[in-house]
Amino acid sequence: MSNASAQPEDAAESTSSSLPSLPSASEELARQELPPVPVYGLLTDAHTQRLHEAAVQERETHAKQLEENRGLRKRIANHVSLAVAIQVGIADVAFLVYGFWNGWDVPGSTIVAWLSSTVVQVIAVGLVVTKSLFPSAGLGEHPPPKGL
Repeated sequence: MSNASAQPEDAAESTSSSLPSLPSASEELARQELPPVPVYGLLTDAHTQRLHEAAVQERETHAKQLEENRGLRKRIANHVSLAVAIQVGIADVAFLVYGFWNGWDVPGSTIVAWLSSTVVQVIAVGLVVTKSLFPSAGLGEHPPPKGL
């Protein structure tokens, strides 16, 4: 068993002695910089064509997604406008029922509370929907790729 364990150590020593030593960090930093080789120039015409086709397809897909997003936003905005109108209509009907029920002897504080809550409801719904439809820059949509 001791011979088996000695053989791998000998093998490791023989391979490490046959490999060239690595240069030091200062030698690497002092080495002359080679000019960069443009990877784009190494591509064949077929590769270049496929690269251009992929870029065009990516832009077309991005444009299609933006178009679908606009359509969806318009649909949601129309539904929200309808929801706000229904909400205000229900609040108005509730106030009319309250007014007729009390013989239109409605205290001023009730009118102020009704108007305030209606305005807050409309603004809150509009604000929440607007922020979800039109998020801040960088959160929703990505700009088209640059280059080509």
